[in-house]
Amino acid sequence: MRHRPDRLFLLTGGVQGLAFSWGLPAMVWWVVDLRLSPFRLAVLGTALVLSILVTETPTGVVADLYSRKYSVVAAYVVMGTAMALTPVTELFGVLVIWQVLWGVGWTLQSGAATAWMTDEIAYHASHSHRSAAVMPVEPSTSVADSRADDGGAADGDAGADDGGAGGDAAGSDPSRQVDGLIVRHAVFRSVGVMVGLVAATAMGAWSVRGSMAVMGLLAIAAAGYLAVTMPEAGFESPRRRAGGAPRQARTSAWKDAITLWKRGARLVRRNPSLLAVTLSAAVAAGAWEANDRLSVLRLFELGLTELDGREAVLFFGATWFVMSALAIPMMTWLRRHLERSQIDQRSTRRDAFLLARFLTIAAAGALALALSPWFTIALIGWAILDVAGETAYSLTEAMANRHADSSVRATVVSFVGQSQAVGEVSIGLGLGTVAQIVSVPFALAIAAALFAVSAAPAAVVGWRTATSGD
Repeated sequence: MRHRPDRLFLLTGGVQGLAFSWGLPAMVWWVVDLRLSPFRLAVLGTALVLSILVTETPTGVVADLYSRKYSVVAAYVVMGTAMALTPVTELFGVLVIWQVLWGVGWTLQSGAATAWMTDEIAYHASHSHRSAAVMPVEPSTSVADSRADDGGAADGDAGADDGGAGGDAAGSDPSRQVDGLIVRHAVFRSVGVMVGLVAATAMGAWSVRGSMAVMGLLAIAAAGYLAVTMPEAGFESPRRRAGGAPRQARTSAWKDAITLWKRGARLVRRNPSLLAVTLSAAVAAGAWEANDRLSVLRLFELGLTELDGREAVLFFGATWFVMSALAIPMMTWLRRHLERSQIDQRSTRRDAFLLARFLTIAAAGALALALSPWFTIALIGWAILDVAGETAYSLTEAMANRHADSSVRATVVSFVGQSQAVGEVSIGLGLGTVAQIVSVPFALAIAAALFAVSAAPAAVVGWRTATSGD
């Protein structure tokens, strides 16, 4: 697997899912065992996303300057440490610290993993073209044999050594390949969530806190594996390129960081699609943060008050497992949709409208969760919200990645993540306060309305692209 950037990228999706599934025992511990109030749950969420807000762009810039590979490796070491140490104490202030550390770890990989994969795919595709151009073909050698000798991709394996996700990298469109891998990454994230939920549920039957610690150690072990297996041939650090220059000619790392940050900001501001994605992500993330922190509490109040911690882990573990399974066919459909479409005005319009539709569906699910007095309807609404939201998240990342220049790709993708953090900080804590003062359903109803609002920027871009002509 060492020379397979596509497979390693998908593996990072599985590790992401493992980190997400850690939230099952954590949330049950906070809600059922510690009985944290809605406001304190919101504070934990705000601490997490505030750390993301502060560090998202700096960590993306660091990845663009030094190493995307080691940024990803460091991410899972930091997140795994926070996951393993969270259950050590019940002191609320310490719990906040571990959430901050988890957020810092998340930002280390949020833009870097996609940027690493994109550059590795481009590098291997470029070198496959060069090898094909210079390799002499014997008269008795078939084209299929020469292709197989050149890169092992003639057999049509979906993950060729050249980084393929559907055949020979030299003969495929790298941009389509990258879009497809981004969505497949989300599929593997869902699979990772499912595997993690099974592990968390099994260990939670023994000890809820023990399952949190073990899952953190697994994330650290995954980081060690990635450190050994991930190549980084497609990226050369700007600091390394400056290594041969006279010392006085080298720019400081800080100046390089500011330059890259400005380039990323300029691209987001001037590209209507990137700007729409950023605005939609900001509003939707605020609504998602409220649901993420309050949905378990809402369902718990509707019909689960008699459950203890271990029983709650079993119930929510089974529920999240089913929701992750439901997300997989949606991700598969989205991957095929992106791989079939050319990157042009027509695809921009189509993807923008698609993003708006998914966010609208998420709004409907959130509204059912917020207002239904029946537990079953609220649970179905939560599932609809989760599946539509996960699909919208993957489409958002694919749209941001395809419009970003290679030199600032991690920075631009991190901009989208930072916009999400802005929405989560500005909206999430406010809705937590509303839930504490008014009610949890009222706060969730506002979140549902915000999901509908978040669809507007994407819909506007789709409409403007359609009226401007293909």
